[in-house]
Amino acid sequence: MDEATQASTTAFFTLDAFNGDLASRVMTAIEGAMEGDEEGWTNLVEAEPDLHLRLTQQGIQNPASYSSIQWDPATILFTSCVELTNDGRPLPLGETMTRERFGRFPFGNGSALGYLLEFIRPNRSITDHDGQSIYDEIIEQLEQLAFGCEEQRRGHLRFEDGFGGMQIHGFLRAEEVRQLRKNLASRAWTASYDEPLDGGVADVAKHFTTLLKAAERRRVGLALRTHR
Repeated sequence: MDEATQASTTAFFTLDAFNGDLASRVMTAIEGAMEGDEEGWTNLVEAEPDLHLRLTQQGIQNPASYSSIQWDPATILFTSCVELTNDGRPLPLGETMTRERFGRFPFGNGSALGYLLEFIRPNRSITDHDGQSIYDEIIEQLEQLAFGCEEQRRGHLRFEDGFGGMQIHGFLRAEEVRQLRKNLASRAWTASYDEPLDGGVADVAKHFTTLLKAAERRRVGLALRTHR
């Protein structure tokens, strides 16, 4: 499959500025409500005036009642936690070209992070314990961002099939974004010698690091989202 054909058939991956601290609590509350226990959701909304206000401004008449909200879980999570500009639009990160290059990678399902995870390796020239620990932390945080919301529940994913085909794959807190950026700047990792795209891992790391730096400057977390 050539790059043009691949680009037309894969979803677009977006890194959104996200309140990762709030997202952890929102996700837990949504999961409880999906299992029939709405108390956690009600308590969360009542304890978070800004969340209550945001949902109200989006047309939700009774935000504390999960069953009254007609949105899908992905849309609820995204609307609750995406970071906004002063005029209410999603906070942009990085330059348009960087977002485009990250958004639809010319390999597999189009996921740049998926490619990075598949073909990143520990740098064997660094044999000390700290180097391995940094590499392990990189993998853990990449997996959290790329797959953290994808755990199977009763045969389906928790935050897929959202409005416009949206799926939230995972997210990181602001502190985790900072740590991941620092770790990727280390010598603890390298590219697999047999990666299929020459320089592909380096290219992904370059654009991904640029977006991490943009989030770090804004002091925000990140979410990985796809849409079509």
